[in-house]
Amino acid sequence: MPNDFAGGRGSTALPPSRAELEIRAGIEPLERLLTERRALIEKVADLRSKYGSFGTFDHLRKIELSRIKGLIRLQAMRDSRKMNNDQVDEEAHEHPDYTQFVVEATRARAEYFRLEGQIESIDYRINRGQALARFAASEAAMTR
Repeated sequence: MPNDFAGGRGSTALPPSRAELEIRAGIEPLERLLTERRALIEKVADLRSKYGSFGTFDHLRKIELSRIKGLIRLQAMRDSRKMNNDQVDEEAHEHPDYTQFVVEATRARAEYFRLEGQIESIDYRINRGQALARFAASEAAMTR
């Protein structure tokens, strides 16, 4: 069967690879985009498990507060100071360790959103490339 991929009838050249077709069509190579996306997914995985849907952040926050409350109660016992639960709770929320925990979580969550945005951008570029390829194929079919 004749093969027109190399330009002439009867040619035995192999059809162009997907990467070659993508370059000719002016579309970012899919494999490069997927590699970039996989690297971002690897970077965001721990952040997703902590801050994403059904993440563990609230549990970790409660664990940290509980730890700090225990310290405050021990210090109060050591100092023979009586404290009610509201006072312990208030001091725990004002404790420097809790403040640091919240500051670090805020920074990590911001990084999570940045990485998610980069992944979403790659998804849009992949979808755009697919749409352009379909458009180019339909244009080619109409000119025949």
